[in-house]
Parts: sequence; C-alpha cells; structure tokens
Amino acid sequence: MAGIFFLAPWFVLQQKPDVSRAATAQPDAFRIGETLNYRIDWGRYAGAGVAQLQVVDRGDFYGVQAWHFRAMLHSAQPIRALYPMDDQIDSYALLAGLVGRQYQERFREFGKPEDMEASLVSAGESTPATAPRVIVPPNTRDALSAIYLLRLTDWSRTPKLRFPVFDGENVYEMLAKAGTSSTIQVANGNYQATEIEIHLFDGTHEVPDEHFKVWLADDLAHTPLLCEADLSIGAIRIELTSDTAFVTESRGKPITRQVGSNPRAGN
Repeated sequence: MAGIFFLAPWFVLQQKPDVSRAATAQPDAFRIGETLNYRIDWGRYAGAGVAQLQVVDRGDFYGVQAWHFRAMLHSAQPIRALYPMDDQIDSYALLAGLVGRQYQERFREFGKPEDMEASLVSAGESTPATAPRVIVPPNTRDALSAIYLLRLTDWSRTPKLRFPVFDGENVYEMLAKAGTSSTIQVANGNYQATEIEIHLFDGTHEVPDEHFKVWLADDLAHTPLLCEADLSIGAIRIELTSDTAFVTESRGKPITRQVGSNPRAGN
C-alpha cells in the first residue's frame, strides 16, 4: 500500500523532453507548511488507511538549496488488526527540477523497524552527505519528489514526462501522460482536475498488474486530489480529505536533517 501512494516505481523510454523546463512552469505550486491528508480505500474496505503529504522545509542541504518533503502512511481499523503499518518517507530534492539528493524510509510494520537512508549521486559525482551512496542516472527523482514534479508541470503544455525514479531499492523510470480535464468529487469537495496516467516499466517491459491514474487540480497548486490503482491485491482509491493553508516561507536557513538509520540501500 505504501508503494501505491508514493507512486513508485516508474519507467521512461527514449526521446526524453526537457524535464527541467517543464518542471519550472509552475514555480508557486507548493510552499513550506502545506499538508495534504488522504483516505485510502481498498476493495470493500472504506478507510483502510490514511496518508499525509507535507512540505516540511526549504533551505541549504549540504551546500545546495533543496526542498524537504515528507509522506506518512498508517493503516486503520479493521485492516490495522491484520496489518499494522506506520511508515514515513523523507525526500530532499534540489530546487532546480526536484532532482533527488537524499531519500529516507522509516517503516514500522507489524511493530518491526526497517530503516533506510541513501544519498543519490550520478556516476563520477561527489557529495558531502554522510548517508550511503546509491549510484543513479542523471536527473533521477525519488518516489516522493516525483509526485511534486508532477505538480510543477504545466500539463496544458506538456503531454507527457519521462524520467528515472529511485524507489528505495532500485532505479526504474516513469512515463506520465496527461489526459482530459473534468470535474471530480473527493471528500474535500468538487474540483476541476486533469487526469494523469502513470505507466510503469522495468527495462523495456511494462510492469504487469500495476495501473495508476492520478487527478491533479486545474489550479496553480496542482493539488493531488485522487489516485486510483488496479493491482493484483485489488482496487485502491486514495482521495484528498483536507489540506492546510500555506504558512510564511523562510528562505536560506539550513534544513534539519533526520539522522540515524540502518541502511539497506547503497551500491
């Protein structure tokens, strides 16, 4: 379920568009303090879990300007009695194009801790970060910063995006294609939204039994309103229930990085 919400992994093919230019089309899509809350329905279980997306901070991260994003996921009753889950993902991504710099997972499932921390670097690239390094292709996003990249994109001018994504263990690539705009209803209200279809590939083959659609609000924020997935475990629906107002943004202060992990990634 965590992988469903964080929309990973994904694939891209050849003839890639200029992702950096597309990503800067909506510079004010989100700000520090934004919090989005979601309800997760799984098959006949309404409210099987809850999830939250946060824009935690923005500032200096090992000498570069970066965003700090966070996602949290918790299972709810009655599913929690069968599958207790309290997971958190933290992403540190460059202001320019949201290229991933550091990715952290803190999973607590069945009461067992499973932590991972990784610095994302391209071949031949150096980094002052102390986390174990994972070698990735240039311009790789992580599973969380990829969501915010979708929000930065002007989908009225960008029919599709292709870029590599790190999911915590492997590097895949993603193909996101813009669909039609229509009015949709979620728990937080009615919105005009654009449908984004996500295709997953591994190498040259599409990942089977994983089909996603995401609806982004047709406004400056491009808020993720709804995600629907048809998977081998059943149908998943994730819809927005509430969001917070923006808070005053602080510029230039260092990001406080969470520390302590038992890495399971690094190559």
